[in-house]
Amino acid sequence: MATAASVEQASDVERVLALMHDVEQAWSGVSDYIKVVEKTERLVNGTMTRQIVQIKFQRPNRYYFQVLEGPKKGSELIYPKSADEPVAVAHAGGFAGGFSRFLKKTVLLRRIVPTEFSLQDPNVIGGQHQTVVDSSLGNTIHRISDNLRTAAELGEGQMRVEQECSDTDECMYRIDVELPATAGQFHEVKDGESLWTIAAQYDCPMYVIWYNNPKMKKPTDLQPGHTVFVPRYYASQGRIWISPKSKLLSKLEIFDRRGNLYERYVYASIQTNVGLTDVDFDTENPDYGF
Repeated sequence: MATAASVEQASDVERVLALMHDVEQAWSGVSDYIKVVEKTERLVNGTMTRQIVQIKFQRPNRYYFQVLEGPKKGSELIYPKSADEPVAVAHAGGFAGGFSRFLKKTVLLRRIVPTEFSLQDPNVIGGQHQTVVDSSLGNTIHRISDNLRTAAELGEGQMRVEQECSDTDECMYRIDVELPATAGQFHEVKDGESLWTIAAQYDCPMYVIWYNNPKMKKPTDLQPGHTVFVPRYYASQGRIWISPKSKLLSKLEIFDRRGNLYERYVYASIQTNVGLTDVDFDTENPDYGF
């Protein structure tokens, strides 16, 4: 016979999964969006970074990214460059960005200005948790739902949903999650593997693996025979705020195994199904600084 505690926990799990199902359904009706996000992230070296960014997205996989405030302010990125070229094209912000754009106009210097790159370039990922693709609204929803369903199936951790209202009487659903930090497996590195191929194999973000292997100073510090811990879950603690009106994410707070803030994303605004066109993902857009 089920105890009162287990029945209560099952009810909590069912409510959380039902709410995430509603979020997934709401996301399925989104063809494009423009969102402004305030993001705070703890890097592998322990430093914290804060940026406000604008992201445009169009299904199935087109992105425009601009830093409005914080490190690299003014920088822009478009991915992919074209349907036939799955690379990102970007420019730095501020003086460096203006100078690099000047150099690009000089034929002899074009090759020394790095404006095109793979999203897996270690020099790019080192200062942020996720690529523009990984941080998209759809991928974030998928990652949360997948983690919560896995925890429910394995009977691990705790989760519950509550309603949280502000002084302005604006109410949100808040999901609180605690998951075992030690859950996961050890992977022995094979010849030719990288942190990105291992991440793809386990469907775990690369930065999460890097962060949870503190002896690894750089994501390229891998040799055959090395052992890497791959966490089962994105993080051990988290809080997820969901808008009752749109059923989309409003805010995320994620904590590491030591209880330190790992990342916070505040969605200042999300406009969905706005009718974005090719020009929104074109470096020739006169409103952009490429």
